[in-house]
Amino acid sequence: MGAVNLLNGILPALMLSYNDLPAHLKQCFAYCAIYPKDYLFCKDQVIHLWIANGLVQQFHSGNQYFLELRSRSLFEMVSESSEWNSEKFLMHDLVNDLAQIASSNLCIRLEDNKGSHMLEQCRHMSYSIGEGGDFEKLKSLFKSEKLRTLLPINIQLHYHIKLSKRVLHNILPRLTSLRALSLSHFEIVELPYDLFIELKLLRFLDISRTQIIRLPDSICVLFYLETLLLSSCIYLEELPLHMEKLINLSHLDISNTCLLKMPLHLIKLKSLQVLVGAKFLLGGLRMEDLGEAQNLYGSLSVLELQNVVDRREAVKAKMREKNHVDRLSLEWSESSSADNSQTERDILDELRPHKNIKEVEITGYRGTTFPNWLADPLFLKLVKLSLSYCKDCYSLPALGKLPSLKILSIKGIHGITEVREEFYGSLSSKKPFNCLEKLEFEDMAGWKQWHVLGIGEFPTLQNLLINNCPEVRLETPIQLSSLKSFEVSGCRKVGVVFDDA
Repeated sequence: MGAVNLLNGILPALMLSYNDLPAHLKQCFAYCAIYPKDYLFCKDQVIHLWIANGLVQQFHSGNQYFLELRSRSLFEMVSESSEWNSEKFLMHDLVNDLAQIASSNLCIRLEDNKGSHMLEQCRHMSYSIGEGGDFEKLKSLFKSEKLRTLLPINIQLHYHIKLSKRVLHNILPRLTSLRALSLSHFEIVELPYDLFIELKLLRFLDISRTQIIRLPDSICVLFYLETLLLSSCIYLEELPLHMEKLINLSHLDISNTCLLKMPLHLIKLKSLQVLVGAKFLLGGLRMEDLGEAQNLYGSLSVLELQNVVDRREAVKAKMREKNHVDRLSLEWSESSSADNSQTERDILDELRPHKNIKEVEITGYRGTTFPNWLADPLFLKLVKLSLSYCKDCYSLPALGKLPSLKILSIKGIHGITEVREEFYGSLSSKKPFNCLEKLEFEDMAGWKQWHVLGIGEFPTLQNLLINNCPEVRLETPIQLSSLKSFEVSGCRKVGVVFDDA
């Protein structure tokens, strides 16, 4: 379809919405022409790609741009965030057509290529991942030396995808203008040393979900690199020694890299704002290192906390000073057991985040009781709390006092036999769990009694899930006037009675 016919097919209201955009938003919207129709994309990826190509300076600003485009119905959310995953969005067909027109062939999809002149003109390109190593598909990129974005699209959700060595050795090094490169999902074990010598202008590099074991030392010449994604590289063993040379690196994701040893020199990354998946392994990163990293933004994961010896060591993390961390995950190894429950409580007590934290996840905690901060009503912005597989705990905090909590997940806390009145907190002018919308209980083998107050607790609860809690019974009817979904399985003694009052 030609541009004129395509333009005539655009709804007038849609054109009006686009024409009304300021210039900076038009650029950001046009960039999204690289995404195929009906493709679900992540907001975070879009924003990082905008930043890499100079369309926006900071992630916060990019988020505002994205929300503005969504408010004008150019992006539609199709799935909400879950755990640590971003929301998924798409552009409807006509919106996608509009983006293609707006991009003026600067942003194309390789499969839609109509001639070599387009390859020479384009600056940003995506292509659908195939199963043949992709050399034949990508060899036409010899003509695209001005390309700034190369993004593989995994439409069919292929796994174990081969990438021809000729692509790595012969094609990619020629694309010396690249700002953004993704190699995610490919079966890559190693990368050529010379690759990053040639691609010195890279600002965004995604090597997530590959089989890479080590990164070449040459990655340290990427002085402009801002975003490095290494999540789910399950064979990755170590990072290069001179990572401190990446003076502009602001976002590093090393989550789900179970073999990776945390480099001690990570604290030398002075521009680092978002660190996802930090691990505290014996001989790895220490609490002092985390304490010195004061410029962290977004999410922070602290793993293998059984290696923290006592309260004095936990204090060194300076967790309360990390004012820009809004999602905190604290995890102990499930296989470990504590020598002293009070010491474990003291450690968790010192890992209390700042008062504006939004999400907290605690997994594998080895104490018998939780510290009081978990139920502190001063956490005015805490909307999501997850307590998982804290097997030795025998009581729950007074979580009903958290004024903004919307999602609560309690899993695998085998020591709990009763959910008592203390769970709701002391009586006040507000009903317990005043904002809670979703409540989950799972894998609670010892749980037998759920005491309810019958005073209108859970006034906003919409989703209730009870799974694999074989002994639980309810003492009195539950008043859940807002409930929309109730799922129960593996709970042979549950005879739930709902009171509509």
